[in-house]
Amino acid sequence: MSPLRLLGLCLVLGFGAPVPATAAPGPIIGCPSLVNLRMLMRQTKADAGGAAAILGNDQADHLGCVVLAREAVTALQEHLTLSGNAYDCLTLRNTGICHWVVAGTVDLAEPPAKPRPGPKAGSGDKSGAPEKARR
Repeated sequence: MSPLRLLGLCLVLGFGAPVPATAAPGPIIGCPSLVNLRMLMRQTKADAGGAAAILGNDQADHLGCVVLAREAVTALQEHLTLSGNAYDCLTLRNTGICHWVVAGTVDLAEPPAKPRPGPKAGSGDKSGAPEKARR
């Protein structure tokens, strides 16, 4: 094949097309159940914004899914490819249950924000004395 013909074929197939700028990150939709995440994504045609709108409606069935804050994500616990679609199960702060998200939704190379310092557990009573029994 001639180089000119090969160049034309590449342009037709889109290899020479400009790369679009990175889109602003959308909401992070997470579900404790992969089945529920897949149902929600099928219902919204894989639109995270549409899924977030459903989750914002108190009258809708949320299937246990929530919009996650990036700061809540601590680590990747599992990765799964099912029917050609990839999913990640993320470990979250304040819960022992990982939440499934569409793979690539969260950039785990970027460190999560550090939590704000708060009062330490047990700092209210410094005497160390046990609580008095009620009469």
